[in-house]
Amino acid sequence: MNRAIAFDIYGTLIDTDGVLTVLSEQVGEKAPAICALWRNKQLEYSFRRGLMQDYQDFSICTRDALLFACQTHDVKLDAQAQRRVLGSYAELPAFADVAAGLGQLVDAGVPLHAFSNGSRAAVTGLLQRAGLSGFFQQVVSVEDVQSFKPDPKVYAHLAQQCALPASQIWLVSSNPFDVLGAAHSGLRAAWLQRDLGAVFDPWGIEPPITLHSLLGLADHLPQDPL
Repeated sequence: MNRAIAFDIYGTLIDTDGVLTVLSEQVGEKAPAICALWRNKQLEYSFRRGLMQDYQDFSICTRDALLFACQTHDVKLDAQAQRRVLGSYAELPAFADVAAGLGQLVDAGVPLHAFSNGSRAAVTGLLQRAGLSGFFQQVVSVEDVQSFKPDPKVYAHLAQQCALPASQIWLVSSNPFDVLGAAHSGLRAAWLQRDLGAVFDPWGIEPPITLHSLLGLADHLPQDPL
């Protein structure tokens, strides 16, 4: 089979809301609001750094975004609490459908690749703890090109690592910006709509496939060899 599937990790396979338990222990009822702003700012900071060509590890974006979210909601975390909350990002759980969905694809003989803004070490550890590492042939990290999604060069790097033309690679992501970035760079892309209330960006480009679960993904992909 002359194709491959790459998966975004944070928010697609791994539930970033998994920080809520630890966050609630530290900030109480403000946890949901802080969690949502934290995630939004984490991505915004990665966009900014990509545009500024001022790369820092994704963990730096994560830390700075947490501090911003806490300051916005008038919450102070001491150094120990910060370490506890940030440490929870290394122990995030997988969504319930992930292991079975990936297993179906492996059984169908499709090569799978993890593709993330996170460092290779962070993503590898996260997948191992979630029991998912055995499904993937490799972890492809943006750290190799010192930028972030949706910079076209990170998708070019993915294609290079997969040793395939971009048109023969599918990207599955819950993030519309990632789906649009992949499509702009010539990849095929599927939007995993984890939140049924989420709206896809109205850019005049619709994802070829929209899913609500990874189960049955193999049945949705075209059977042509591309």
